[in-house]
Amino acid sequence: MNVNLSGAWRTGQHIVNSFTARLPQLGMAILVFVIFFLIGAAARRFVRRAASRQGRRQSLGILLGHLTHLAIVILGFLISLAIVAPSFQAGDLIKVLGIGSVAIGFASRIFCRTSWRAFFC
Repeated sequence: MNVNLSGAWRTGQHIVNSFTARLPQLGMAILVFVIFFLIGAAARRFVRRAASRQGRRQSLGILLGHLTHLAIVILGFLISLAIVAPSFQAGDLIKVLGIGSVAIGFASRIFCRTSWRAFFC
């Protein structure tokens, strides 16, 4: 019984070569994400301090700080993803998320009209 593994070997070599070719882009994407994460952390501290100086509630400053940090980190993630996969476009992701949220909204309306309404809606 002869087992021919040449096809599997070529496929494995192709995978390793593709990964190796993308290593510089992956490194750059990780660096960009870390920079955005650090900028987001600094912005969070800045927003918290600004809210406390204005005499606002501490919980409002914490909330605004977290939202600022999250927005900056998401932006960094999208930019990093565009570095790794140049064909990726953030607009496509936003379209998919928008369609998904509409579908979830309609599903919840239908679900709330059924007999389970007393428990969940």
